[in-house]
Amino acid sequence: GSKKSRLWVDRSGTFKVDAEFIGCAKGKIHLHKANGVKIAVAADKLSNEDLAYVEKITGFSLEKFKAN
Repeated sequence: GSKKSRLWVDRSGTFKVDAEFIGCAKGKIHLHKANGVKIAVAADKLSNEDLAYVEKITGFSLEKFKAN
């Protein structure tokens, strides 16, 4: 797979997906799964680690979506 692909995990730890980051818009993180399917996940459903990764790539702050 692509070297940009990574494991994304939701806040509860039940949802895990191997995908490549495409973009972030309107509070959703757009991902391209290893099987070719594109999905959009609500930013406030993802782990803080995933949100920090998106921040690093995009330069946008996602603080308001992070769990306290």
